[in-house]
Amino acid sequence: DIRRTIKSDLRYYMNAHQNRYNQQFHYVAFLFAFLGWIFLFINIWVTLILAILHYTLSWVGHFYFEGNKPASFRYPWVGFYAGFIWFFIRTFEIITNKEVLTKWIKD
Repeated sequence: DIRRTIKSDLRYYMNAHQNRYNQQFHYVAFLFAFLGWIFLFINIWVTLILAILHYTLSWVGHFYFEGNKPASFRYPWVGFYAGFIWFFIRTFEIITNKEVLTKWIKD
């Protein structure tokens, strides 16, 4: 079912993002990506700059800190949607100071 698929994809995504610095780079990168989607309707140039920043931070995180290739190279859809799910759940965790994601994907 869809819930099992999402959990599996999130496990895959999180396994590729074990390094703490890579996670921090990705959090900021997905913040830029989220803002880029908003600015898509306001200013395309800002969207392009945010997209470049998103990919630069993500790739530096993978190649320098994690030592692996981004998930989006092999599974573009997983890298996109699992990354955004991770970003929004992580934001919730930061705001509420509650761990949700690792408990949820283990169920």
